[in-house]
Amino acid sequence: MSPDITIIVPAFNAEKYLSRCLDSIAGQSLSSWELIIVDDGSIDATTDIAKEYAGKDSRIKVINASGKGVSAARNTGMELAGGKYLAFVDADDYLEPDYLKELFDRAEKSNADITQCSFSFIDEAGNKTPDANSVDRIYEDKDAILRAYFAGTHGDIRDSVWAKLFKRETFADVRFNTGLSIYEDGYYVYQCCQKAGKVISFGVPLYNYVQHGGSTTHSRVNEQYKDFFSMFEKQKKDLAVNSYFRKRISGREAETSLWLMRILVNNGNKDAFWDLRKRAVKVSGDVIWSSAPFTIKLKLIGVTVMPHIYLAMLKGRKS
Repeated sequence: MSPDITIIVPAFNAEKYLSRCLDSIAGQSLSSWELIIVDDGSIDATTDIAKEYAGKDSRIKVINASGKGVSAARNTGMELAGGKYLAFVDADDYLEPDYLKELFDRAEKSNADITQCSFSFIDEAGNKTPDANSVDRIYEDKDAILRAYFAGTHGDIRDSVWAKLFKRETFADVRFNTGLSIYEDGYYVYQCCQKAGKVISFGVPLYNYVQHGGSTTHSRVNEQYKDFFSMFEKQKKDLAVNSYFRKRISGREAETSLWLMRILVNNGNKDAFWDLRKRAVKVSGDVIWSSAPFTIKLKLIGVTVMPHIYLAMLKGRKS
């Protein structure tokens, strides 16, 4: 009998966090699941920990990958999945006991293609802060779903694959883009939103997103930051005829450029500032005359009119 949910956990050198993650999955109140751990070429004790759990629970499988990255690891798990729904969990995060049950019950009741719950930020000291931007809503047509995806910086339909269930049949031909080194999950969710007929979101924080140096994008942006803009170009090409979406994507380009400027300058990569400035200036017309936050507009004006002063200010700030 096929499980209700296939959980996919890509793991790379995750020995510090993996046991907590797997304990939270093993302790779920819904029992009809399978777990596929894709070990992405770890050189620490990750493999041993994963195999130990698999040896105690027949629902758990361990797949050894060859270090091709998180997108390829998730795709590998998807090829082997047998569940009606897919759930993605990062190896350093963990779940509340009713995470799967709450998502599954709502997905089944509403026949949703994507079901999303809220989450909590967990800092390095273990402090828990529920996300303040969660929404309780149902989206039932493509325009409403895409508008929710592009709402704000991260969307009312969040641009992360965790804290969601995906109906596997609906997205059978959707895969993670292995050519993206950053924000690959955001593009996967975007592709799913293009195909979804119904998305539901509820504001109960059931997923715990752990924030630490090794889990942030900061460590990957120095060489791969252009992947963000590759994704934006793909989205603009898809939605070229719709001025609303073009402006929303331009807003994200501007916010991402400003965010990356701060990180990269403080990482010592000042040359990237001028490339990012060009990108910000290019979309500034769309953003200035949009409903983007005033602070974003003000920063865009500053980086456009007084770039050297803006750069000097960034050098004095911490990322």
